[in-house]
Amino acid sequence: MHWTGTMSDNLVTFEGGYQLTLLPGGMYMGCPSNVAKSVAESKSFHLEFCWLEAPGRRQRLVRTYDVEGLAVSSTYFLETKS
Repeated sequence: MHWTGTMSDNLVTFEGGYQLTLLPGGMYMGCPSNVAKSVAESKSFHLEFCWLEAPGRRQRLVRTYDVEGLAVSSTYFLETKS
């Protein structure tokens, strides 16, 4: 999948309605550009929080919501670049 987006200050907005907010310390938060619209249109969505633990190693926490905006799962990832 190829993502194309634009950056303004610490906000990266992607085509298709997803955005990343870059935070200090190698962290970011990802979510739909308009969560209320996703809920109003009965679309499921996810929120993501990610941080770099060390060079080549990051952790991600992803929370998935259903079409009514209710949390249905949380997933934790520990990713290592080899």
